[in-house]
Parts: sequence; structure tokens; C-alpha cells
Amino acid sequence: MKHSVCAAGLALALIAQLGAAQPARAGGTVQVADNRCNDETINVASGRVSDYDRHPPGNGAAQLLQRYAALSDVLAMISEERQILDSLCSTDAQRAPLFARIAATSAWTLALESDVAARLNASCPAAATGLPAMMLSDAWLSLANVVNDENGAVPADVSTVVPKVQSRAQAVGLPLPSWADTSAYWRDQVHQKEKAAIATCPSPSPAPSPT
Repeated sequence: MKHSVCAAGLALALIAQLGAAQPARAGGTVQVADNRCNDETINVASGRVSDYDRHPPGNGAAQLLQRYAALSDVLAMISEERQILDSLCSTDAQRAPLFARIAATSAWTLALESDVAARLNASCPAAATGLPAMMLSDAWLSLANVVNDENGAVPADVSTVVPKVQSRAQAVGLPLPSWADTSAYWRDQVHQKEKAAIATCPSPSPAPSPT
């Protein structure tokens, strides 16, 4: 099961970068922006997440790892889409609702990913709660960034995902701060604490030497 912890940790490192990094502006033209500044790709990603939510993975390790990889693909997809829209949409008024949907989809994806991580690491309680807590802190920060940018207003797409994150956070003992108090610093502190706890998980016994 140590391999599951390590694999999840690597994926979480990428997720943490997604939550902490500000997307770079990609190149583009005004002509493209007129046709490309839309929610088509977001709809595809959200549809996939909705389907995953309705159809949980099986109990086998291979099925869980496959679902984890699929959810990670969605996170990569919407991260790239945010960069594209940031470049091609010409006004903040165009970007804001699209970015809210991206944040909501990202948080929803992370919530589902936290479920899988808990099951993959059930043999070590520290990892079974710590990895989900790290993911959920990323999810909460993603939502909070949108709300804080909107001066405390909670877009409908964000409001729908909030209870999905809150219920899971409560289950793993992760206190969620207010929107105003949620920051990358808070998220990083959660990651640091949980990584230290996960490090106490026992390593697997070495395989016997061939005779």
C-alpha cells in the first residue's frame, strides 16, 4: 500500500501546483477570442465529473487507480482551459462566470478524488485522512478565490459544490475557514501538517530474497 501513498502524493504535488500557481497567459488573437471564449470545454469536463459522481468506482485497486487517473485528467483539462480562456476572453466580465465554473468543477473533481485516495490508502489511517484533507484544502481554496474575487458573493456554480467539500472535510477532521480567511498560506499549512503525518505510515516489509 506504500505504492498507493506515493502515487497519490505525486498526484497531489501536481494538484497543489494547480491551486497555488496563477495561470500564465497563453498566446492568441482577437479573432479566435470571439469564437473560443465559451464554456464548451467546461461543459465536457463537468459532464465527465457528474458521470463519475453518479457511478463510483469498484473496490478493486486497479479500478480505484483508473478512476484516480481519470479525475486527474479532468483537473489537467480544466487547468489548461483556464489558461486558454484567460488569454482569449477579452474582458473580466466574460472571464468571471467561466472561471467560477472552472473553480467549481475543479473543487468537485478534487472532492471525488479525495474519496478515491481514502480508499486506496485505507491501510494507513494517517494517509486515509491526510491525503483527502490536502485535496479538500485545494478544493476550498479554489472556491474561496472565486468568492473573494466577487467581494463575498457566492456564484450559483460554487454554491452547488460547497456542501460536497464541507461534508468530506468534516469527515476527515479538516476545519474550513471563512472565505475571507482562506488563503494559499492556509492551504500550504494543511499540506505541511498532513505530509508529516503521512510520513509515519509504515513501509511495506521487504520481499524475501530468492533462494
